[in-house]
Amino acid sequence: MFFPRTLSFVAALVLAASCGTKFPCDAKSCPTGCCNPSSGRCELGSAADQCGANGASCTTCGAGQMCLSGACAANNGSGGGSASTGGGTAVMPTTFWYKDVLPITQVRCANCHQAGGIGPFPLQTYAQAKPMAAAMKVAVTSKRMPPWMPDTSCGGPFVDDRSLTQAQIDTIAKWVDEGAAEGNPAGAPAAPGPVGQLPRVDATMTMTEAYTPSSTRTDDYRCFLVDPALPAARFVTGYDIQPGVTAEVHHVIVYIVDRAAARTKDMNEAGPGWTCFGDSGLTSPGPIGAWAPGTGAVIYPTGTGIQLQPNQALAMQIHYNTTSGTRTPDQSAVKLMYAPQGTTPTSAYLIPLVGDGFMIPPNSTDYTYSKDFPNPTRALAIKVYGLMPHMHTLGKRITIKGPSDACLVDIPKWDFHWQSQYFRPQPFTVPATGSVTLTCTWDNPTSRMIRWGESTQDEMCFAYIYATL
Repeated sequence: MFFPRTLSFVAALVLAASCGTKFPCDAKSCPTGCCNPSSGRCELGSAADQCGANGASCTTCGAGQMCLSGACAANNGSGGGSASTGGGTAVMPTTFWYKDVLPITQVRCANCHQAGGIGPFPLQTYAQAKPMAAAMKVAVTSKRMPPWMPDTSCGGPFVDDRSLTQAQIDTIAKWVDEGAAEGNPAGAPAAPGPVGQLPRVDATMTMTEAYTPSSTRTDDYRCFLVDPALPAARFVTGYDIQPGVTAEVHHVIVYIVDRAAARTKDMNEAGPGWTCFGDSGLTSPGPIGAWAPGTGAVIYPTGTGIQLQPNQALAMQIHYNTTSGTRTPDQSAVKLMYAPQGTTPTSAYLIPLVGDGFMIPPNSTDYTYSKDFPNPTRALAIKVYGLMPHMHTLGKRITIKGPSDACLVDIPKWDFHWQSQYFRPQPFTVPATGSVTLTCTWDNPTSRMIRWGESTQDEMCFAYIYATL
């Protein structure tokens, strides 16, 4: 068991300390994608060279084919073809890209489906969307996309809910059925501004030197000093962690550390940064945040933030996984947004819920473990704004409840590849004598007893809550 060296009750983010996929993956660990035969990793299963679903081996589509709903199909470029009546007469479309569909994709899809984004293809223009129209219909009608894991009946609505309304789903489906018509560009809505990005970037810190992951191990944990060089205390109100080489960066945790201690740690080890399995290896009041698959820019609730002092810097812990055999020099970065000068937000903390007492029997299904966590102050009520649940690839369901069985968040179909933080528009108050309960459920198809651990073949029952006093 690894625990960061903390001050008070705030601990470093265990969330990503064991990111990775089960090797080899299967239908349980890769329910919405396919298994890469060379690496055993779960892929999205929607690209022509990595097509498949339900944990099947990824295949490569032939010439003139595209990957639609996990299967190779002929690509006629029509994005669904022309709609027609039963007698063969073409139907005049009533739903158009610019007027009807673009307003949906701008705010619900473009965050991932943009150039350089995690989506397998961009959806920012009509030319990009039309060939993918049929795939769009399948994805939204099956509610596989946009990815939004929480059960709507528990804890919500959450801020920036990415899920589509039924009316939006019907609009996209109708657009496809009618032939994916373009319409008049003059009917396009105004750009909504940065979606999934920080509204303002006050500091950008990049690793000072590129680092090539270890050639002797496939899981390499390395910390790098990045320094905001603050002349006075500031509150971090948002961050955007940007992995340099996403194919090998499995997670990033950004810890608050003492600048002088971090410099000494860096100088005492050859090469960029220092080895840091578990945590940063330094005393820390906790992290400012983390990146894991599916995570974008994070904006903390209005009026709250995590404080940085002038003597503090940041240690960016990166977990590199190179099971594919490729080792590429990486230079990851983090962007910060501060509270405006002259304002004093309420100090927030990332409080860990570590459920490490489970033992999942071999060849078991629906194994469930729960643990209660008393209010860590034991004297003051805390206000819970955000929830960040985490399990590994055997995870099936994770739930957090408050006092009196109040449901705070429920992820009924856990997907390791779509991890996120969920923020409430109004905080949930946990009284001084109250507690929260974390419950995790797994399937274990292996012949091993599975326990808590940071290995890809271990499991976790963990969550972070973002709270203020």
